[in-house]
Amino acid sequence: MKLLLENWRKYLNEMEEPITTLRIFDFDETIAHTRSETRVVAPDGSEATLRDQQEFEEYMKAAAAKEGIETFDPVKDLQELGYQIDLSDFSIVKDPDEITIVTDIMRNFPEDSKTYIMTARRGNSIGPIIDYLEDIGINSSQVRVMATQGKSKGDVVATMINQKIMDDGKSNIHRIEYYEDSQRNIDDVLNKICNNEQLSEVKPVDFALVINKVIKIDDGYKLEQSSC
Repeated sequence: MKLLLENWRKYLNEMEEPITTLRIFDFDETIAHTRSETRVVAPDGSEATLRDQQEFEEYMKAAAAKEGIETFDPVKDLQELGYQIDLSDFSIVKDPDEITIVTDIMRNFPEDSKTYIMTARRGNSIGPIIDYLEDIGINSSQVRVMATQGKSKGDVVATMINQKIMDDGKSNIHRIEYYEDSQRNIDDVLNKICNNEQLSEVKPVDFALVINKVIKIDDGYKLEQSSC
């Protein structure tokens, strides 16, 4: 938790710098493919091992619907109902394979930009992610890792846009480049940024959100781009 708060303080301080572009990268299945699994025991005793992001999202969506839960990330609510959800694999970077189509882009740090990793993992994963960046030759001092811990990524990105308003009443952020594999998170960011009337009041005239969806294919990965 202390490391998480320190990263947020660094982020708030950085927003005072003359930056115009945010580059935001998801971690799992975006920067690296890991062998992380989620093991679940439901209150009725049934067990499940979720081996990837898609299996995790499908299980949590079905369990939330069954229990009448409507929160964006139902993990905490399900745990309170007696679901034993083992996320320990996500406190480390387990047997990672680098996704170079993304990390090759990440290694280039344009001027007037800031680079973030925004992961849905918990705060205890920040240190291992920073260590992994160093292992693959990325200067971690130029990257800020943010653990959203189940929060809506769209809400977090909207907060980043609102953080510094210039004298003309507009945000200092003119462009966001977002790299993500989860369609659920992509839809959330698109909705919270593109269809947010309140945010429209502070977005600069030339504002652009560019989404780069990371897609697994037979011989590796590809990027599929969309924008608003």
